[in-house]
Parts: sequence; structure tokens; C-alpha cells
Amino acid sequence: MTEACLYGDEAALWMRRAVVTESEPGGITVGPDAFGILGGNGDALVQNWEIAVESDEPARAVAALTAAQPRLMRVFEDGRELSPAEAEDLWDEAFPPYSPNYAAVDATVPRIWMDCKDGIYPHIARTALRIVTDELRKAGVRQAHVFSRSHR
Repeated sequence: MTEACLYGDEAALWMRRAVVTESEPGGITVGPDAFGILGGNGDALVQNWEIAVESDEPARAVAALTAAQPRLMRVFEDGRELSPAEAEDLWDEAFPPYSPNYAAVDATVPRIWMDCKDGIYPHIARTALRIVTDELRKAGVRQAHVFSRSHR
């Protein structure tokens, strides 16, 4: 999938197909626009690194996103989520694999965004979705819709 995302205009289609499989009907659903790949047809491809949560329990959603933030920083380009110690070891290497540079929660939406330098990292996106939905469940959110707002 990574190769398709990097070299073809089908990137957005493949990302939409992948993220909706993370949905739990009647529970936490994932919109096809989550971490969407934008561009193509001659335009540069970029990925939208924002996840917003629509829920009847916004305070719990913010708590979940806040808990997800440090975990998201430890997801690497191959989709692995590492422990803090393992991540530190990798970051100390001369050429560590890529991970988000920054992640922040906006409680007014609620949403979290990651700075991935407009890179396209489908494995990071899938793991990030799993982390966010995991933290939503841990926070007691049983029904929510996870999506990315329009990037352009």
C-alpha cells in the first residue's frame, strides 16, 4: 500500500478503503476522510494529519485524545508503536525511522493533529486510528465518529 500511496493518484482511494475498516458499527466509526491523502491528478500528494471526534461526550473525547498524544509520538513509519524506552533508543540512532515531530490536542473541537511534515505514512495513520479509538474506549466513550476535517 505504501508504494501505491507514494506513486499513484489512487492514493486517496486506498487510504479511504483502509481506514473505514477500523469502524465498529454502532460504536466508534471512522470516516473515509480520516487521515486522508489529498492531491493527485498532477498536484502534490499530502496527508491530512488531523483526527476530530464527534461524540455526545466531548470531555471524555478530549481526555482520550490527551491520553493518545504521547502514544502517537511513538508510532514509527512502519506502524510500530514503541514503549517510551524503545522510542528513545531509536531516536538516539543516527538515522532513526520517521515518527511524528509533534502532536497537539485542541479541546474546542475536540481534535488532535500531528506534524508529519505533509508526508504520506499510511502505516502511521492506521496505528494512530487504533490508538485514538483505543483511548476513546478506555475513556468510556462508546459511540463516536472519528474523522478529519477538510484540509484544503
